[in-house]
Amino acid sequence: MNLKISMFYVSLGLVFLNLVCFSLFNPLHVKADTTSTSETWISTDLDVEDSFISSEYPSTNYSSSQYLVNGKHQTFGTTRSFLKFKLPTLPQGAVITSAKLSLYQYYNTINQAMVDIRPVTSSWNASTITWNNKPSVGSSVSNVTVQKPSWYEFYMTNQVKSWYNGTTNNGIAIQFRDETQATKIFYSNDYVSPDLKPKLTITYSVPSEPKKEYRALWVDMFHDGAKTPDQVDQLIKDAQKGNINTIFLQVRRRGDAFYTKSLEPKTEDTALQSGYDPLADLIQKAHSANPKIQVHAWFAMMPIWNKSTPPTDSNHIFNAHGMNQPSEENWLSKTYTGNYANGSEYVIDPGHPAAVNFTRDVVMNVVQNYDIDGVQMDLVRYMGEDWGYNDVSVERFNKAYGKSGLPQPADPLWKQWRRDQVSNMVRKVYTSIQSIKPAVTVSAATIAWGDGPKTMDDWNNSSTMNGALQDWRSWLEEGAIDLAVPMNYFREYDETQKTYYENWLEWEKNNQGKRMTLSGVGNYLNSIQDSMTQIQKTSLPSVSGNTLGGTSLYSYAVTNKDNVANNEFYNSLSTISNYSSNPPFSNYISPPDLSWKVSPTEGHLYGTLPNSDHQLIQVNGTEKYQVYTDGSGEFEITNLSPGTYSIEVNSKVYTVAIKAGEVSKILLD
Repeated sequence: MNLKISMFYVSLGLVFLNLVCFSLFNPLHVKADTTSTSETWISTDLDVEDSFISSEYPSTNYSSSQYLVNGKHQTFGTTRSFLKFKLPTLPQGAVITSAKLSLYQYYNTINQAMVDIRPVTSSWNASTITWNNKPSVGSSVSNVTVQKPSWYEFYMTNQVKSWYNGTTNNGIAIQFRDETQATKIFYSNDYVSPDLKPKLTITYSVPSEPKKEYRALWVDMFHDGAKTPDQVDQLIKDAQKGNINTIFLQVRRRGDAFYTKSLEPKTEDTALQSGYDPLADLIQKAHSANPKIQVHAWFAMMPIWNKSTPPTDSNHIFNAHGMNQPSEENWLSKTYTGNYANGSEYVIDPGHPAAVNFTRDVVMNVVQNYDIDGVQMDLVRYMGEDWGYNDVSVERFNKAYGKSGLPQPADPLWKQWRRDQVSNMVRKVYTSIQSIKPAVTVSAATIAWGDGPKTMDDWNNSSTMNGALQDWRSWLEEGAIDLAVPMNYFREYDETQKTYYENWLEWEKNNQGKRMTLSGVGNYLNSIQDSMTQIQKTSLPSVSGNTLGGTSLYSYAVTNKDNVANNEFYNSLSTISNYSSNPPFSNYISPPDLSWKVSPTEGHLYGTLPNSDHQLIQVNGTEKYQVYTDGSGEFEITNLSPGTYSIEVNSKVYTVAIKAGEVSKILLD
């Protein structure tokens, strides 16, 4: 997140999106109120009509079939399925937070198939639809890889919101991405067992209080700002001046510690006052401030060194687990061609289990020893498509999929493997924190490179997914983080970058899943006036009526590109000035009390199967899940409905009780 690194995040252009203000009573308004009551609607038989169509029998209607056939069938040829749901009337002021389609695939074939959900754009009727009169469909809004018999969930939150916002509800089509692949068959609404029929689940809440929001500052340790007691005193004053309510303080810069109670060596930064603990001092002063300011400990997760000479401490991760160590003890990531250095940076590889567990332990040590309000994971990603070739990670990948040698950087399976390693790390940190201090907020500073996506296809093809290999949208969907803070570092005065910024905002407002997103504003790239404009844009609703949970500013030390005094910037946040006649933070607002933390309705699962790696675990209960163990034999599932679940692995069955707000743990043998 330092200036050298963050400059890399900046890309080029796009088309301006009009931002339309919507009423507070629009059910698409996503920024959940802290006292909202969460409600869930699940469709019944009477709410669903469905059918499939066949290219071999183009004039035949199959609406009475118990099955929804998709893909290439030996009898029916190319097949597709269609569903339409009668939507409920939501209470006034309802806020839709999640909508998912659940389908049970029963056909036991070994092939994997990418299944798309596409909105139908013309009218149809289940009792008359055939291949010959099939309706037109739009681009994919959700997709899942389908393999073995199981429930599969397709999140289509934005599509359901658009129907409530006035788009005609013509239902959806289920269609293979590659229709030459062998059939997968889902149960239809006519299936004999009601428990296995298609279901649409809509979760919503009704806000009853004025909205709150995060107003955060990133305080990095590549600059002064929190290295002496006097600097922390000034930081508090500046935050109060700008009506800032949250501080992200960098406590781990490059495998070092800017705090005392650490598992890692104290930083070699000579600017840090001897014997001083910035984190402890900031917590005491920020929590004593009136009003209180939250403090979140910010960790650089992957980068662990950035100098040409090694650290002086032999226990530093770069020395103890760097390139000079045996293969098993070498935690560093490298490129396809064997290069360890990303510019001047050396980074650990999330495909090495020991590196992940150590980093988790570093974070947990801070959670246990400091009264922090949150943890932020930064640089929790790969450095690019050609990174991730740690020997241990490659060996694990090859063993899991029966391969040998080095996979190609663009190999889709290898890309997904690396995305999974990052996601496993995020999930592991989240559940570990929830198990001891569930009130601690867990966030991630995430990638927003290039043009903001407009569709799921755009997202799947984005540099975020294919360069950083960071699927943060899924983290929000499954609740593996509480906050995403995309680093929207774009120059407002550049028309190309300006529209990039606006397009990312639109995507982020509409894709918050079960959690919340803040916009990271790169004020260091902009004039004070342009930063005020960008902050104002974060508070506007999207075209669909969705809003963000707030803003985070990078950076505290460098507030503008023009070398104007920082004091001018903080004054302009809250006071009318030459830079803004409408200051974005004119009144103090508290950060939100996150409803899923204040009044949790779901729990989490942590399990261990010793001496296993990439072992399939099936979890069955109120919902059904499939998960693989990581390189440590551990697995996590976030946000399960309370109840008793059975866990199946290696022909053995175990049971575990999930309780709301808790992490249930189970050891498998």
